[in-house]
Amino acid sequence: MVSASEMRSSPRRVGGADQADPAGWTARPRDAAPPAASVPPAPAARPRAAAGTRRDLRGALRLAHRWIGLALALPLALQGLTGGVLALEPWLPEVGPALSAGAPQPAAATVAAAVQAAGPAARAQRYVPPRPGTPAEVQVRAPDAPPRTLLVDPVDLRVVGQASSAWAWLRSLHVQFLVPDWGGRSLGGWFGLGLVLLLVSGIPIWWPRPGGWGAAVTVAWRARGMRFHRSLHGAVGIWTVGVLLVLAVTGVALAFPRTSRGLLGLEGGGPPRAMRVAGPAATAPPDLDRALALAMQAAPDASLRAVFLPAAPGEAIRVFLLAPRGEGATGSIAVQVAPDASRVLAVQDARAQPAADRTYRWMHDLHEGAGLGPVWRALAVLGGAALPLFAITGPLLWWLRRRNRRRLDTARAAALSRGP
Repeated sequence: MVSASEMRSSPRRVGGADQADPAGWTARPRDAAPPAASVPPAPAARPRAAAGTRRDLRGALRLAHRWIGLALALPLALQGLTGGVLALEPWLPEVGPALSAGAPQPAAATVAAAVQAAGPAARAQRYVPPRPGTPAEVQVRAPDAPPRTLLVDPVDLRVVGQASSAWAWLRSLHVQFLVPDWGGRSLGGWFGLGLVLLLVSGIPIWWPRPGGWGAAVTVAWRARGMRFHRSLHGAVGIWTVGVLLVLAVTGVALAFPRTSRGLLGLEGGGPPRAMRVAGPAATAPPDLDRALALAMQAAPDASLRAVFLPAAPGEAIRVFLLAPRGEGATGSIAVQVAPDASRVLAVQDARAQPAADRTYRWMHDLHEGAGLGPVWRALAVLGGAALPLFAITGPLLWWLRRRNRRRLDTARAAALSRGP
């Protein structure tokens, strides 16, 4: 017999298993420690801490993105607009005076006609050959006068006009902000570095939640107000971020040529300097046609781009050619000819340069929309056009947020003043 107290303290046996209740819990002495499995686990605080850290980081990135964008909106819009137009220049139609039909005259005769029109004391500095339907360009300079570029009909050698300085002005605005003597080139480089920070910080800010990718990469055209501008800013930004990163990084490298070339192990920069040849000073203009013939023999398949004539006695004639299927600095060939056009002094072919030099040339071409064909040029134009868009939508989002916040604060204050 089992006493009642023993029955209350002993477990029931059901099917050979000790059970304290129908749920299947086994009885244990009151002074025994609970089994480990019955102790509830501690709340997992690590995921919450990680989520809070991500929120704090994203908030800091959003704050930096906002104020950098507000500070650089205008200069970046200016750089993007001017850069897009400069990249578009090769596709723009040629607009110029009517020219005579027939075979073009030799380069020496064209240069001589321009010098004669500029005055007896003028000196030719540069010659650009005519393209089909366009005049030749000859840059001349008279004493105590700035240089000017005359347009010469290549057939009858008439001076048909003077080249506009609009493109040179636009390039100076893009590269140097029209202040070359005040560090304008470096200023543009710092603005480009700010653009890199905006692009890098914008990616995690834009990054959508699971299931929101479709809405994140498209513009909500039916939306209004802040939602529309946010979707436009984010969608255009993510579609152009790769192109803009390439343009911004290459722009920074070109704005600080000594630093970037030094990191690549290169010295100097810019076009090859004119070599000097010892000997008696020449009393007659150089034989330009013979110099061009020697240069074309050194690079038979290349096409003529420009010629820089000697600026001082003893300087070489620099002939710049373009390799077949080449474009920009990566296809450039520089041939230096003796000032008396007697021999070739040096040939610098960009295709045969060391890898570091070719890398720097590639950065130059990529920044100008060259080197990768018409698709890359079109992307460079679109990337430049995107910056003015960001300069509008970014500050507009900031202003709309502040306006909505003021309206909400006003409504709350009015509700509190009315009381319950």
